[in-house]
Amino acid sequence: MKITNRWLWFCGLLMLTVAAFAQTNGVVVVPDVPAPLPSNSAGYWELAIAGITPLLVTGIWWLVPKIPKLALPLITPAIGIGLGLLVNWLTTANLGWVDMAKAGALAVFIREVTNQAITKRMSAPEAPAPTP
Repeated sequence: MKITNRWLWFCGLLMLTVAAFAQTNGVVVVPDVPAPLPSNSAGYWELAIAGITPLLVTGIWWLVPKIPKLALPLITPAIGIGLGLLVNWLTTANLGWVDMAKAGALAVFIREVTNQAITKRMSAPEAPAPTP
């Protein structure tokens, strides 16, 4: 096992332990599934930001093709904050910066679900290697 893999395992187990301890504090509330629709306009604007951000990330990737693939998911919270500031300026949504960043980061989830579930399954399977 390489040294980087050991560090990833160590950090992953450490975060799992922290998450387990975090769940033991306070009262556990089970959310309604599916979640209800937003009750105010700010909630709908957050959904709009989450929907527009993957399109902007794709546009950035087309305009700057040499940008590292790792940088694309990292800039989504910043794009979400930028879109949220634009929404706050144009409307009376009054989104907080954490909500803006969260909506932008949701775009990573949307893009990965689309990429992994749809694109990867629709690609042609590789031809089996001939046996010697």
